[in-house]
Amino acid sequence: MAAIPGVLDLLYTVPPDSSAKRRGVIHGALNTLNLLLFMYVAYRIGSPVAPADGVTIALMLIGLMSLTIAGWMGATLVYRNQIGLERRYAGAGELKTRSISDWNKPVGNQSELGDGQMLLVIVGSERVVVGRCTDGLFAFSDHCTHRGGPLSDGALIACTVQCPWHGSQFDIQTGRVVAGPAQEKIKIYSIKISDGEIYVRPPDSRQAEPRKAA
Repeated sequence: MAAIPGVLDLLYTVPPDSSAKRRGVIHGALNTLNLLLFMYVAYRIGSPVAPADGVTIALMLIGLMSLTIAGWMGATLVYRNQIGLERRYAGAGELKTRSISDWNKPVGNQSELGDGQMLLVIVGSERVVVGRCTDGLFAFSDHCTHRGGPLSDGALIACTVQCPWHGSQFDIQTGRVVAGPAQEKIKIYSIKISDGEIYVRPPDSRQAEPRKAA
């Protein structure tokens, strides 16, 4: 039964192209192999009172080691990658998320975001974060360049966003790395404000230097 929410998290919650996605696939594969292995062990023994031979015991030990590794990976997904957490009980507000069909659609109204707040916008396969800091509104990639953590789930303070996984910090105006372990800058998008509505420019049409929006 636990596999059902696990698969849903893997498909819809875990950020793509991230260490958590790879860890989740291995975690699920090991648990599936463990289930099949212990089903075979039960079939091989045949009866709860039948003694187990050497091969059966060896298979059970292999399953125990594999189950331990899978459990460690599952704990890492929860405690390090923060997958499956209920944000209300973690002392955080509900993450604002918006899906739009194309780049010509507004992602929201500028009045929706206060200082330090962020909005995750999904456009096809692109995950873009719109955040407001003291210098205005800026848009940047949700993908941390270290291990692919979701920046939208981090903290935005004084125009610097911190990844919740390993603490890398980025300047949301320029994309530069403020603090590691990340070494590569994040992608920056341009923003346009029209009648109070926020529009994010696609990567191939952004200008050399992104414009900020008040």
